Amino acid sequence: MKAKADFIFFREHKTPNSVRAAVAIYWIALSVFVVRFGLALRTLPFSAHRAPMITVFGLLFTVLIFEAFAIAQLSYGKLWARNVVLFSTAFAIVTTAYSLFANGLHAQQNDAIGLISVAAETVAGLFLLTSKSTAWFKSKIK
Repeated sequence: MKAKADFIFFREHKTPNSVRAAVAIYWIALSVFVVRFGLALRTLPFSAHRAPMITVFGLLFTVLIFEAFAIAQLSYGKLWARNVVLFSTAFAIVTTAYSLFANGLHAQQNDAIGLISVAAETVAGLFLLTSKSTAWFKSKIK
């Protein structure tokens, strides 16, 4: 007997390659962010007040879950998900640019992995704005 597992991220084969690439890039960028955030947590002093830290981590966790849900909905052609992901990409670009100008390249949040991740998200956002992608998302509106 041979077992076969199908991992279906796109229900139909008509999904443009630019959307497929953008979804893959966003999943990778989100995974990199979660790993980097987890590694950064190890260096935090936990002698500080716990209630504000739990609140901040809870809010961040909620945002990350919503971002993951929006990325998953891109696969189904949801226009609202594209808008949410594009907004979060624009927010990441603006905050990274501000951090670069304010702190320079030597700042901890401006390391090579972070900059590459934001650059990849920028490319993914541009993929979502191509004419084929836009037409595909608009064709999914019912």
